Amino acid sequence: MEYKISINPLVTFSKGTDSKKRRIIRDQKNPSVIRVGWYQTTRACIKKSISQNGNNNEIIKGLERLKDKVVEKPRQIQNKDVSIQAMKKYLNIELPEILKNHNLNIIKKRETKSTWINGVEIVVSPDVVFTIDYGGERYIGGVKIHLSKGDIFDLNESKMVATILNKHISEIAKKYNAIPLPEICLSIDVFGQRIISSSKKPERILKEVGNICNEVKQIWNVA
Repeated sequence: MEYKISINPLVTFSKGTDSKKRRIIRDQKNPSVIRVGWYQTTRACIKKSISQNGNNNEIIKGLERLKDKVVEKPRQIQNKDVSIQAMKKYLNIELPEILKNHNLNIIKKRETKSTWINGVEIVVSPDVVFTIDYGGERYIGGVKIHLSKGDIFDLNESKMVATILNKHISEIAKKYNAIPLPEICLSIDVFGQRIISSSKKPERILKEVGNICNEVKQIWNVA
């Protein structure tokens, strides 16, 4: 049996009711094609902004494109509205100085986008992965963006995302001859206007994630 769940739904699963947990597992087993289009412009603009040391010109240009975009269907109107809200929220998020003051070498093509805990594949799929050269060393980090107006992550949930991200980054670091750095493994919750780095001592959080993964397997077989 293969168990596979994306990182943000995993965190949502951890705090859900029994019925919501079953719904999340069903969605992971049979992903909805309709949801793919949500926040595409917003995510692309945020990724560009981060890649350019927090240059918000990409966000401003994206806002202008969205405002001028003509949509008619209710779902398209809603997507446009919340996407504009998300971009405005992101403009109030301050990136860490290390991301703004160092050249980010963006790693675009990556063979592995997952990590495994207790037999469950967690699809991390970072939005941005980069290396930084500093003090004669090369460090590697990444960013995972959370875009959901109705499911804002709290501090602990964002910390969980960042720590799982750090585990994944640590597993691929050798390939890029780089040292994983928890401080630059970041979870950005756009609607929560929160940016959180990985725990430097991840054992407790990863143990908690392991327990969540065990529950994922239990519900997977009956959902």
